[in-house]
Amino acid sequence: MGKVLTSAAVVLALFTVHPALAQEKKAKAEKVTGDVGLLDLEKNYMIVVTKEGKLVTIDFDKKTKVTKFVPEKAKMSDIGLGQAASVSYVKKGEKNILDSLEYQMKAKKGE
Repeated sequence: MGKVLTSAAVVLALFTVHPALAQEKKAKAEKVTGDVGLLDLEKNYMIVVTKEGKLVTIDFDKKTKVTKFVPEKAKMSDIGLGQAASVSYVKKGEKNILDSLEYQMKAKKGE
């Protein structure tokens, strides 16, 4: 009888703890791209306006990671394979001629 009660207590404990563990899992981050339509530093929220015109309200706090990308002149030799790039080009005959290129530097360790 003692083993049955102990087994039942363990099973009951697993059912009780399992939902709590599920709540502790971190939610997967979603991404949105657009323009900052509103930034309220007193109420700690912002609204991003997507290209489609959708308004996305996002709350933030003091722990929110903010990164500033500063464009500066670069040479083609500065670009490494695998870096994200946005390219603008024009067609001249059968060739595509680069007009402009923007890319993001990969973060160095410690930055």
